[in-house]
Amino acid sequence: MYNSKLIGLKIKEIRKSKNISQEKLAEMVSMNTRSILRLENAQSSPTLETLEKIAQALNVDIKLFFETETLETREQIINDINKNLNKMSDKDLKNFYKAVYHFMN
Repeated sequence: MYNSKLIGLKIKEIRKSKNISQEKLAEMVSMNTRSILRLENAQSSPTLETLEKIAQALNVDIKLFFETETLETREQIINDINKNLNKMSDKDLKNFYKAVYHFMN
């Protein structure tokens, strides 16, 4: 089992580090840009075949996508937290706030 979210972040991180746009990567692997976007945002799970194509296009070993250690930036972490907070009910948000407040103090 693998984590689609972490794989998507890895794909995005590597793609950006090589200055390759989503459009260009999509072209390189014969996919549409929307599919690359969905993979990077963990809205869909890549097949092994797709990962092999992406790894080859990015010139990296496919194992890199499965490494558990990710190099998330502060901005990525904050964006992910905000996205999840926006999905919470008011009651859950208040409880979450209380838990974080007690943890921080």
